[in-house]
Amino acid sequence: MKFLPLIKPTLLGAVVLATGHLATAQNIWLAEPGTLTVTPNYTFQSFDEFYAGTAKMALPADITQRTSGVHFDYTVAPQIALDASLGYTEVKFSPPGANFKRSGRDDARLCLTYALLTESAELPAVTARLGAIFAGGYDNPTSVPPINPGDGASGFEVSLATGKSLGEGFSVYGKLGYRNRNHGVPDDFFGNVGVAKQLGAFGLNLGYRRTQSLSGGDIGGPGFGTKFGFPGV
Repeated sequence: MKFLPLIKPTLLGAVVLATGHLATAQNIWLAEPGTLTVTPNYTFQSFDEFYAGTAKMALPADITQRTSGVHFDYTVAPQIALDASLGYTEVKFSPPGANFKRSGRDDARLCLTYALLTESAELPAVTARLGAIFAGGYDNPTSVPPINPGDGASGFEVSLATGKSLGEGFSVYGKLGYRNRNHGVPDDFFGNVGVAKQLGAFGLNLGYRRTQSLSGGDIGGPGFGTKFGFPGV
């Protein structure tokens, strides 16, 4: 079964919008060889509703998560680039009479990008990316409440990305990939599409992102909270 949470972002700074497109662009339009780009980022998100199977459920309080991190991109050669990301994350849940918090080093990634096609007047840029995922340093118990900062699993992901500049700072992009991790975390397909506008040193990005798990149980279903937590749904 699949789980799609209803997430309501309560704060997403303009810097996240800008760096979100920047990270996408660096995986499609590679910089000049020898260029190192360092991008800090911060995300705060919150939700108080979710789906248990097909039933919409409400929580007695918001579950909030704060993640701070940094992303590194280095272009090795005209068609080859390396990137890495690391950070710290914290999740909180404070229903009446209780206060739960789990935090630690966030999941890290080390990836290699290869440019299959360089953008021209007629053709878009196309890149292939292979990445290693390293489990974070936070606690990831199966006990209730299963408010885990992440999946707590290592593995790999592969993806293809494409993008095309439209002129006057506008561009469109898309990505499709597959992810595999250990510790019973379901494999999943992921992808996104979007349009971006560069405004000097800043950028605006409007996009749609989806992750589709290929297996797993339901929230509140058999084994939930004892055998597995959120990473296994």
